[in-house]
Amino acid sequence: MPRLPTFDPDCTIFLDGEAVPARRGEPVAAALLAHGRPLVSRSAKYHRPRGAFCLTGSCGSCLVRAGGLPNQRACRTPCQDGLAVETQNALPTAQHDLLGAIDLVYPRGLDHHHLMTWNGLANHAAVAFSRRLAGLGTLPDVGALPAEGSAPATEERFDALVVGAGPAGLAAAEALAEAGRRVLVADAEPAAGGRLRCRLGLPGEPDLAWAARAVAKVTAAGGEVALRTAVLGLWRDGGSPLAALDADGPPRRLRLVRPERIVVAAGGHPQPPAIADGDRPGVYGGRGLAVALAEHGVVPGRRAVVLGEGAEPEALAARLAAAGVEVRQLPRAEGARVLGRARVRALEVAGERIPCDVVAIATPPAPATELARELGAEILLDATAGVFALRVAADGRTGVDGLFAAGEVTGVMDGARAADSGRRAGEAAR
Repeated sequence: MPRLPTFDPDCTIFLDGEAVPARRGEPVAAALLAHGRPLVSRSAKYHRPRGAFCLTGSCGSCLVRAGGLPNQRACRTPCQDGLAVETQNALPTAQHDLLGAIDLVYPRGLDHHHLMTWNGLANHAAVAFSRRLAGLGTLPDVGALPAEGSAPATEERFDALVVGAGPAGLAAAEALAEAGRRVLVADAEPAAGGRLRCRLGLPGEPDLAWAARAVAKVTAAGGEVALRTAVLGLWRDGGSPLAALDADGPPRRLRLVRPERIVVAAGGHPQPPAIADGDRPGVYGGRGLAVALAEHGVVPGRRAVVLGEGAEPEALAARLAAAGVEVRQLPRAEGARVLGRARVRALEVAGERIPCDVVAIATPPAPATELARELGAEILLDATAGVFALRVAADGRTGVDGLFAAGEVTGVMDGARAADSGRRAGEAAR
């Protein structure tokens, strides 16, 4: 059962010439997972199999050539009828890559700086061959790029910029809108809600109906919720903050925003598992997997292992089980090894071999602190979680004038606490 029965495909995309049923507007990665094709590319040096991991645009594991353009994130590229998708960095395709022999021939690693240095002619040939393999993707097809460049960006002014449309960001934006502030909420995702889109129904966590009401309040106060819009950078220009935003469009354009105050509620990045061969296709971030199931009906496999402890991993395991997946939850997997080559076949833990084709990582994400740090915010090490988080006061103040932060960028917390922290930061930023 590749999809839940209520999610019928309505278009067709093509992966390396193979027809793949899809739903219009869903990410290419979702369509490929539903079709049982998690492998989309090969790594640059050893040509190890690669597939989507985070499913949120945070990593580069699912790069494909789509519509004639190289290095497109499959988890960010929407499906449309007839879209041609090609796997990358492989000869001839990622599914049957002849260069995958490099990984088998050099299991202990390849020192390419000293490859074939015993002979000048052999070394010259090795270097020339390596240069041909370097890089990712090939140049775009003729006509794939827009014929005309985008219009120059003009400066826009808002009372506040909120980075992130999850529970923390929306709660902060709601508080600001209630105070009559004109707010711009920017999020790279195609829908508002952040972790609420997983629909795990965790205790005390707000739901998507609450998120919709928060969005309505922001727009009613003259603000804007800009989806598919990534904040590229924050810096000070003449003393006041300035933000550069990449609006995916259509048409795609650059926006320059000068807000009076900024609330960073960017959440976190899923962390790849620190286990042997944990880079195989079939290992996914838990939240991205939950969203694919909730919004696109994607059932990722037959057997899954969910790694993590607490309410969220338990809810994810229950959600997968309700979709017909045989699930086993493990609180941790020190010393584990993923078995399989083109995709996960089993997980070996403490001498036990657990057959599975999905490994879901439901551990806390690494706080996305980079934007706040650009403006001088301090970070602290959370030794228990093994992550760096923003240092903030109880009301979200970072110590940088006009800069506030809330939610998982400030440390590990559930959705209810994230919304509370966002509300406090929004009230302090009024």
